[in-house]
Amino acid sequence: MLFLTIFEKSLSFLPIFKTATPSLISVIIYIFIKKSSMKPSYLILFLVGFLNDIIFGSNLGNTSIFLLLIKFFSKSLAFDNINKNDKQDWISFTMIFLSSFCIVFFMNILLNLSMPDLSPVFYYVGTTLIIFPIVNLSFDFISFITRILKS
Repeated sequence: MLFLTIFEKSLSFLPIFKTATPSLISVIIYIFIKKSSMKPSYLILFLVGFLNDIIFGSNLGNTSIFLLLIKFFSKSLAFDNINKNDKQDWISFTMIFLSSFCIVFFMNILLNLSMPDLSPVFYYVGTTLIIFPIVNLSFDFISFITRILKS
């Protein structure tokens, strides 16, 4: 998990992600919770978010709250009956990601008493929502290959 956050921050060195990097950690957490038996605990997510905030100098607790909200919404909301195909999986992720992001975003506005520039915010949300189907299909492909190799 920590490697994934470091990789996510290193993407900012690429010219396409100079404005904002996509949230790969939220995509991976969602996929792990919905499709895998490996479910990260709340403590691990809190510590990874806390270390991420310390290492990269963002507001302390910001990433922790975001990761905990992603897991909470992914686990507890009743989207299990919706997730029948990849389109509905994308819609479910979009609702969970946007609700978690909006809570953290408005919390930061209230704490800092200032409105940030919205261009990087929209870029961050857009690239994350575009990257989700790519990561989701890659995870499905890897699980398909491992099932073939096991049989």
